[in-house]
Amino acid sequence: MKTIAILASGPPKPGRNRHLEIFNGQTCISHVINNCKVENVKISVIISNKNIKLKKYLLDKHKNIIIIETANNSMKTTYEVAFNQDKNDTLIVAGDLWNLKKDNVVKFLNSEYKSALYRLKTPWGKDLFSKDNSLIRRGDIGDSLVLIANKDQKEYLSNENISKAIFYFNKFYPNQKFDINLGNHLWTWLDYVFFFEISSSRYGVNNIETERGSIYIEDLIYLDND
Repeated sequence: MKTIAILASGPPKPGRNRHLEIFNGQTCISHVINNCKVENVKISVIISNKNIKLKKYLLDKHKNIIIIETANNSMKTTYEVAFNQDKNDTLIVAGDLWNLKKDNVVKFLNSEYKSALYRLKTPWGKDLFSKDNSLIRRGDIGDSLVLIANKDQKEYLSNENISKAIFYFNKFYPNQKFDINLGNHLWTWLDYVFFFEISSSRYGVNNIETERGSIYIEDLIYLDND
């Protein structure tokens, strides 16, 4: 069994509520929810308890969706809430993906891999190199959708993996400070650690048997409203 957890927990920024902005005639969060609707698959939306407008919108427009509020703005807390709601494998989906397609979601739900991120036909950018050139982060590997098996969730969010995430972040960005509350820091670099053999491969390693793998996506799935 799999649960889809849509992450929309960042508090509203001054002057905008990005999950409620309109793309192609549809509210961004509604676009994501509608493309995650698959028969017999549970969907939850994780939101900040400070985002009153988003909560009201979801209650009005998506009455059958489970809403879970976070008590703080920590990305780690958001993950804990997403993972702890049940014992299912969890497909994490960023809540501002205005170019998300249902086919993308279904590929993850039907994947042979127990845990997975995606591999792009068109990379989001060039491969990134660490400051000392000893490591790369592949430009064709992305993680705005990431499937984490229930059996892997404790390891994924462990203090050891968080320490490794900080270590690798510092290898690539030695002059920046790691912020555990930011998705571009914790989410991105936890995935780098957990899928290290794939994300850092210079030789196109795309899976580790059926335990961990990358799902091929042709769409520009990573386009978001950040």
